[in-house]
Amino acid sequence: MKSKHIFVAALDVGEILPFSIKDIEKLAEQIKEQERAKKELEKFIGILENKFDEPVWYMGTDIIGEKYYERFIFDNGGFFEIMQEPPVALNAHFVHEKRAEKFHESLKDSLKQLLPDSPISDMFLNSIEIKTQEADSLTVHKWTKMKNIRKK
Repeated sequence: MKSKHIFVAALDVGEILPFSIKDIEKLAEQIKEQERAKKELEKFIGILENKFDEPVWYMGTDIIGEKYYERFIFDNGGFFEIMQEPPVALNAHFVHEKRAEKFHESLKDSLKQLLPDSPISDMFLNSIEIKTQEADSLTVHKWTKMKNIRKK
């Protein structure tokens, strides 16, 4: 089977993204936190649409292995998934390198608009990479390991 996969990946280890869902124990406060994060995510997607210069369509939420993914599809090909639980993971998938490059720049420009001007923001933005199917991708297993380290 013929396969080609180019992806743009980012992991918010500094926990600076405004649409990260904070872990809150009380149900009422947790609902408010999810609503706050959803509004921030909508704001981010709006900025991204403008920078990427094409519609970004919401596909819904998927649950895979107890992880929640917000999924989006691009009008001209490719899709974007976001795990909002800290550390937030962003992954966009394409078959054409030029689209991945365009998205990479659009994503960084969008995040620059959202994030405070700081060394942590700069490190995060510099960590966003374009990778091919041969590269080592961020799997749920790796993400879980990082999350467990974070809790210690």
